[in-house]
Amino acid sequence: MPLRVVVAGATGVVGRALLPLLRERGHHVTALARKADRLEELSVDEIAAVDLLEPDALRIHLRRAAPDVVIDQSSAFGAADPQEALQRTAKLRERGTKNLMDAAVAAGARRFIAQGMTAAYRPHGHDVLEEDSPLWVHVPGRWGDLVRALASVEEDLFSRPGIEGVSLRYGSLYGPDTHYAPGGDVHARVVGSELPLVGDGVGLTSFTHVDDAAGVILELLEGGDPGAYNVVDNEPAESSEWLPAYARMAGAPAPVALTMEQAKSQLDWLTVHQLTEQRGASNFRLRETLGWKPSWPSWREGFASLFGLWPA
Repeated sequence: MPLRVVVAGATGVVGRALLPLLRERGHHVTALARKADRLEELSVDEIAAVDLLEPDALRIHLRRAAPDVVIDQSSAFGAADPQEALQRTAKLRERGTKNLMDAAVAAGARRFIAQGMTAAYRPHGHDVLEEDSPLWVHVPGRWGDLVRALASVEEDLFSRPGIEGVSLRYGSLYGPDTHYAPGGDVHARVVGSELPLVGDGVGLTSFTHVDDAAGVILELLEGGDPGAYNVVDNEPAESSEWLPAYARMAGAPAPVALTMEQAKSQLDWLTVHQLTEQRGASNFRLRETLGWKPSWPSWREGFASLFGLWPA
């Protein structure tokens, strides 16, 4: 049955993949974004230029849209400075997503789908983590601010009366227009030999293609229980595995190797953490409850597609 759907962050990498799928299914789509000039190119039923940090304006727009489902795919990870991106995204989650939830409840929406991330899990041994694993709320710095904001949003989301809350915890998003695509930040760092192998390279990354992120949202518009879902591929990868493979596919030099001591003196804390101790995540819940299968089961094929090395 066609639904009335509001998508915040409609011009982001997941939003752009999602909007055509929603229209193909016959849903009525209202797209929200902060800048009006970025909305004009979208093929949707209605558009609204509104800042998620402006609660009164949000309430007006959502009351007018009368959504069944509200989807938040907003972020500030496009900021050039990584620390600024973390700070702005934490603020957006803590205040913007909650403003959007308030407006969704006031407008009578039945379901709210928010964006989380598996990188927020607290590392634990060599485990691949599931949805009941704790978030790393005690980690310091900007990263800690973001994780605490995500945890706060999910606590609110899962306890709100009158609306069903779903949090989609993505792995590292890749695909067109992401940091991993040619010209993106990760691509530039790898090509410039600025992303090294550190120590044994046992930090695990779970990857999520933007097409799979968008596809899961379609499945959860009405189906599936409220709660958190890891939206990741089937193959968490150690940095010692995925980073050299990515470099080869990108035609970049092989990553240099640093000891832990060298890395700590040359790299930021978050990069060292991701390369050495971050844990991957399991998509078991999605597969078992929804029968979901990623269209890109492994980052290997997905990376190859980015560089024209995989059959279309």
